[in-house]
This record gives sequence, structure tokens and C-alpha cells, in this order.
Amino acid sequence: METQLNYNEVFANSFKYAPIGMAVASKDGKWLEVNEAFCQIMGFVESELLNMTYQDITHPDDLNMSMNVIDQLLGDKLESYQMEKRYIHKSGYMIKALLVLSIVRDERRQPLFFIAQIKETTCSNFAKNELKIKATQLASFIEHNADAIWMMDCEDTILAVNPAFETLFGWSADEIKGEKLPMIPDFLQAAMEQTHQRIKAGETIVGFETIRQRKDGQLLDVEATLSPLRDHDGTILGITGICRDVTARKRAEQELHAKTQQLESFIENNADAIWMINNEGIILEVNPAFETLFGWSAEEIKGKRLPMIPDSLQEAMERTHQRIQEGETIVGFATVRQRKDGQLLDVEATLSPLRDHHGTIIGITGICRDVTARKRATQELRAKTQQLESFIENNADTIIVFNNDCQVQRVNLAFEKVFGWKKEEVLGLDIHNLPIIPAEGIEEMKRRYDKVSQGQSIVGIETVRKRKNGESVFVILTASPTHDSKGNQNGWAVTMRDITGWKMAQEHMNNSEKLSVAGQLAAGIAHEIRNPITSIKGFIQLMKSGFGEKQKYFDIMASEINRIEMILSELLILAKPQSVKYEKKDICVLLHQVITLLDTQAILNNVQFKTEFTPGSAQIYCDENQLKQVFINFIKNAIEAMPKGGEIRIQISNDENQQLRIRLIDEGCGIPKDVLSKLGQPFYTTKEKGTGLGFMVSKKIIENHAGHIHVESEVNQGTKIEITLPVLG
Repeated sequence: METQLNYNEVFANSFKYAPIGMAVASKDGKWLEVNEAFCQIMGFVESELLNMTYQDITHPDDLNMSMNVIDQLLGDKLESYQMEKRYIHKSGYMIKALLVLSIVRDERRQPLFFIAQIKETTCSNFAKNELKIKATQLASFIEHNADAIWMMDCEDTILAVNPAFETLFGWSADEIKGEKLPMIPDFLQAAMEQTHQRIKAGETIVGFETIRQRKDGQLLDVEATLSPLRDHDGTILGITGICRDVTARKRAEQELHAKTQQLESFIENNADAIWMINNEGIILEVNPAFETLFGWSAEEIKGKRLPMIPDSLQEAMERTHQRIQEGETIVGFATVRQRKDGQLLDVEATLSPLRDHHGTIIGITGICRDVTARKRATQELRAKTQQLESFIENNADTIIVFNNDCQVQRVNLAFEKVFGWKKEEVLGLDIHNLPIIPAEGIEEMKRRYDKVSQGQSIVGIETVRKRKNGESVFVILTASPTHDSKGNQNGWAVTMRDITGWKMAQEHMNNSEKLSVAGQLAAGIAHEIRNPITSIKGFIQLMKSGFGEKQKYFDIMASEINRIEMILSELLILAKPQSVKYEKKDICVLLHQVITLLDTQAILNNVQFKTEFTPGSAQIYCDENQLKQVFINFIKNAIEAMPKGGEIRIQISNDENQQLRIRLIDEGCGIPKDVLSKLGQPFYTTKEKGTGLGFMVSKKIIENHAGHIHVESEVNQGTKIEITLPVLG
């Protein structure tokens, strides 16, 4: 203490044992001395008060008035002052007291300290003790309540919070005392202010559901009770709030509500007919799909027995219902039901027990769908499957079905008849081990399989297969992918037609055409051969007479003989039947050989050849002899179409689709439109000595090489034949 107190013993004892509260305070309001009565009135012990000022325990509303009185005492305007004043008890409640405040001065009239005498006017001692007990009980209730509790004044400043508040919202009491409520989200501030106004007007709001925010930002669903905070005379001093976290309950209610809505929506909007009956078989509920499927409205059949069970099935249905009522669930129950109009429907139903919340079976739930169309479709599919099975098994053509692993899954009776092997001998075999494929056809088969495995089809390919006795079989082969019900490729099927007899007839026809061509070329070839023979005879005579250089004669004679051999070889190709043999060949070389053969005939007819070969790949996979026959046919026709001579242009080029294009363009008489449309028909010809088979045979050969022929012609202007063949990659 700055000033040495000089109390006499009598005053000291009077101060200490006075029945009213007495205290000495410094000029700045700090408590210097307090007696026991003062401590009891305020609820603090002496040591606590000596660390406080009078401002700490003065009610905020009386602070300005107290400061004004103190200023007057310090300014020597007053010697003492008496007033009724409010204080804040340690427990937080307000107390009222009669205060007599006086100032002690030194000999120079300078203020030394204040003496305060306080007599509590709130209640009697007995009432005070009762109040203390109740206050203690209330404090314990608040302290240990599981619900969050807070008190705030009329300016919404927090006065106190309990531990449950700290736990629920995350703020400690020290953090928020004297602060505004921090747990109200921004979007609820306006609404909360309106609610607080209602409380301050005296209203109590119970079970108020709202949202509050924790210190960490998490939003909580809470249920609160808000009520006015009053003093002993009923004056509203602020607001008391009690709330509990109902987030889990709220979410559970929301989930239950959502599930209920989902269930109701599921039933209401389900495409399947749904009904519920009690244990007596009385209909409790049906959905719109039931009304649509069976024709009865809900109003017509609620409270009645199920009307859609045919009389013939009533007894069986009762037995089924008995099983459900014993707790069994029946899924995929196929039966027949009857519409209101009498029409019978094939249905598939699921029947299950209807239980209450205790698990007691109180009825039956039925869900069913109309499978009449599906059942008919199944029957039709079964009939079509049987038809397909019969078609495959009894087809005159050989059919082989492979899976994706190239293993034989199925063969038909025609396979056994054509090739001689039994089904049991080939089922499960890998395609590479299938005995009907000759060794020379393995490479061809691999190429075909690669194409089919990519989802493409092969149509009308001529090839050779082998019988069990070793004989060769000429077949037309078609292969295409097979798919499962989901559209995924699950294998491939091969159909083969035995064309051995037809092939032999075609070969005879081919050979006849070749001989015809050879006969027509004979005159020109004879002339071509006569020239070198004449040269050889002349050189032999010169050699006999010993004239000239013999070695030079030998070289010329050898060259002429080689030319004769080449011409005769090309002629034999036409005249002699050849086996089909596909090899890699250069189309440019092949055409040069054909031009050499036909050069003599061209010269005799005053025709010139002009070749235009675009650089690039001209390699194709072909039978050399067959293609030569095609080119000889077309070039010979071009020569004959120009009796007065002219030019034949032979062009070779590649397009962007890896196709080789060969064009033969003449300047002949052309082909009329009506004749052009009939090209390829057997025995149709405009030549006096023609057979009509040349174009047909040539077209077939090109198609067998996976190519095609296109002919354009104008009368008296010429003809263009374009042949397209696949180039080797």
C-alpha cells in the first residue's frame, strides 16, 4: 500500500467484525482491505478481492454512476455519498446493496483512500442462505448438464457457458466470455436477431431447431430452448440458451425419410405390378403398374381378395401363400394370372413375407411382371433354333463352325458325305490340324482366317480341299464371323459347296476357249516363226559355201531359235491345260510377255502397243497362266476391233486403297450399249467365229483373284477395260 494506514485498535476491531460489509479502496479503485461480511456478500475470499478493483464486481449498468460519484469525491465536491447499487456475485447472479462511500484525506485535503460500507438489500440471511443453496444447485445443474448452456446479456454479450458448451462448440469459456455469440452462421444472423428480439420481449421458444457452427467450421443441427434471463423482480437482463446436438438424429430422420420416399417411388414407379395383402388375403395396396397390367383400379380391389387368380389355380395359390406366411420367399415363380377382361397372362412373380417393425409376418408382398411376350419369343426362338439346326444338319453344303480358338465346334452330315471323315474324328481339332486342308493350302487358309478374325466376311472363294481317300475337292468357300447374344464375336462359320464336277466342265470350256484363241493366233505365229527359220536356212547355206564369219552366224541363229522357243512356249500355255498355282508375280513382267506373244499379230494389223507403267509396287498373288489368258483375250479383241490399225494403250497404276489398276484402251469400233450390257453371258458373241465364252471366262478368273472388271465403250471411239486387283502389302 502506498499510504501507511493509521487505524487505532478500536477502529480495526470494528472494521474486522462489523456485521455489514466494509472495505478500503485506493484512489484507482483497487481493494486494499476487506472484512468477512464484505467477502460473504460478494462470494469471493479475501485474497481474490485484494487482486480485484471495484469495477470488477460492479454491475455494468451501474458503472458510469459509480465513476461519477468517485470523481466528485476525489474533486472535493462531496465528503461521502449513499446510494443503492448492483453488484455481480462470484456465481454470476446480480445482488443489490446499500452503499455508503466516504473519502479519507490528509492534512492538505489530498485524497488518500475510500471507505465503503455495504449492506445487502437483496434478501434476508435466511433467504440468502436458501438462495445460496439454490444457486449452488443451479450452478451444479448448469456445470454438469449434458446439454450446452450459455447466458448472455441484452447486448448479446456472453456472460457464462458450461463445459458441455465448450465440448460441443469447441470454444473455451475464457475465449468467448464478453464476446458476441460466435457459433451462428452468417446466413442465419438476421433470423437469429429476430429470434433474440422475441426472447427479450418475454417469449420463451422451446424445441427450436436450427443450425449452429463449431469453432472448426463444422455445421451442427441443434435443438434449442431460448428463454429470458430475469432478475429477482422479473426484469429481463438477457437470454439463456440450452441446446443439444441432434445432427445424428436429424441425419437418421433424413435418411429414413429419403429411404421412405425411395421405397414409395420404387413401388409407385416400378414397371412391375406390386401388391400387398394381409394374412387373410385381403388387398392392402397396389401400385399403378398393377392397375395397368391387370385392369383393376386400386379403388376397385382394395379391401377385397386377389381377383386375378384363375379358378384352376386357387388351390395351388393357397398352398403357396401358406409357405410365404411361414417365412419362405419364392423368387422367379412362373405362373398364370387373369386380367379383368379375362385374358390370361404368363407372369413371373416374387412372393415374400410382409413384416412389421417387430419382424412379425402380417401379410404377403407380391411383385410380378408380364412375361407373355418373352415366353412367346422364347418359343419362337426355340422353333427358329430347331429350324436352324435342321437347316445346318440337312444342308447339302458342308458347314463347319469354329470357336475363337480356331477349334472345330460342329460339322454337319454333308461334311461326312463330301470329305469322308466322321464328326467324332474332327470335333475339337485345331484348324491347322484339320485333315481336309492340303499342305499347299495352309498359307491361303491363314490369310483367310486373319480377315475373318477382324470381323470381315469371305464370300464365294474358289479353293481346293482334300477327301479322306486323298482325292482333291474343288469347293466354293464362304466364311463369316459368328456372334453371341451380346454381339461379341465368338467364332466363325465356313460353308463349302462341292464344285468339282462344275469345275471340270468349266476347265473343259476354258481349254476349248484356249484352243480357239490358239487357232486364231496360229497364222500370225506361223508367220513369226517362218522369218527366223528363213534366216537360219540362209545362214546354213552361207556356212556350207564357207562364206563369212561362222561365229557371227551361230550367234544370230541361236538368237532366232530362242525367239522361236519363247513363242512356242507362250502358245503351249494356251493350248495345254495347267494346274492352278498361285504365286507372287510382277504384273509388268507378265504383260510384257503377253505383248511379245501378240506383237506379230499386232504388226500384221498395223497396231502399235504403248505402255504407261506408273512406278510403284506391281506385285500380286496370282496364277500366272490364268492372268495371261485374260490379257491375251482382251488384247486380241482390241487388235481385232481395229482392222485399219491404231494404238493400244496399256496402263498400270496404284490407287490409295492398295489396289492395282490395269487399263487396256483401244481406238477400235467400240461396243453398242445394248451389247455392252450382255457381256459375260455364255455363248453371246458378235464375232462370226467367236464362242461367247472369252469374256465370261476372263471375268471369272479376275473374280477368283479377288478383283473385278469394268468396261466403258463408245461406238467408233474405242473401248476401255479396267481390271482392279489387290496389291501385295
